[in-house]
Amino acid sequence: MPLRRTPPASPAPTAAGPALTAPACGPAPEPIIESTPGPSAAPAPAAARPLLSMTALANTLGVSAVHGLHSCSSEPNLSDSFNVTQRKRKRSDCIEDTLNCFMDEMKQMFKDFTEEQDRKYNRLCNTVEDIRTSLDLMAEKHVALQVKVEKLEAERKADCVYIRSLEDRLDYLEKNSRSTHLEIRNIPAPSAESKTTLLDTFINTAKVLKVPLQHNDIKDIFRINTKKSTNSTIIVNLASVLHKEKIITSFRQFNKGVARLTTEHLHISGPPTPIYISENLTAKMKKLFYLAREFAKANEFKFCWVSHGKVFLRKKENAPLIRVANDDDLIKLQDKI
Repeated sequence: MPLRRTPPASPAPTAAGPALTAPACGPAPEPIIESTPGPSAAPAPAAARPLLSMTALANTLGVSAVHGLHSCSSEPNLSDSFNVTQRKRKRSDCIEDTLNCFMDEMKQMFKDFTEEQDRKYNRLCNTVEDIRTSLDLMAEKHVALQVKVEKLEAERKADCVYIRSLEDRLDYLEKNSRSTHLEIRNIPAPSAESKTTLLDTFINTAKVLKVPLQHNDIKDIFRINTKKSTNSTIIVNLASVLHKEKIITSFRQFNKGVARLTTEHLHISGPPTPIYISENLTAKMKKLFYLAREFAKANEFKFCWVSHGKVFLRKKENAPLIRVANDDDLIKLQDKI
């Protein structure tokens, strides 16, 4: 602990006024002499000069008189050191309180965040459980529907087979009912036409083909109603299949000659128009015959014709005969090529 220095004793005051001792620290300022001004006044001797008052000196130095009397630059100021320590402690306590407050806020924030996450997690778990239940239910329904679809698919295949058999049977019956029918196309109709005129026209056509027919050899004759009624197809129902086959054979042989059969051979006025004679096919066989002709053109088959209600193909002369019974036969034939 540093030793405290005792300030030097102050000089005794004079009769002119109280004496002022200069502070121990720092040089003392020169005292101000208080005297009554006068023109002829002489300066007083140094011993008789009055000293500056304590208050004036303190005001001049800017320090407290008491502090000037009792403090020195060389002795420690314990009160200032205590104040600094106290201020440091107060600042440290303030920082610690702020840190504790911040930590409390962070703890509360994390607690609220954790509680919120727990609530969300619980809701998510409940939602996932509901979805799992729904998926299980949907899986059961899917299995049931799959079994039902497989059953319906098997029934559909069986129905398709049954329908195909019914179509074939119906087509067979229809084909038998048309076994004596002929189709004649491109013969124009006169303004007033009847069955008698149609019958005479067909008999004249048979005479051109050199097939003698009588009126009793024809059961029925009529035109199919179409938009172009003036040039619609004529259907002839003959008395026997032999008459039908004989006319078709004669027509094919006639067209192999020099001139094809036209309206000019029947002495019908107007420009000559080619006449076509063929079997009266069912709707199914007409479609199949059309597909067979298109197939023959695309794959360079030379012959495609119908005989006795059946469709045939031949690649070239003396090639094997190919019968087309349905669409599947054309698909199989296409795969072989």
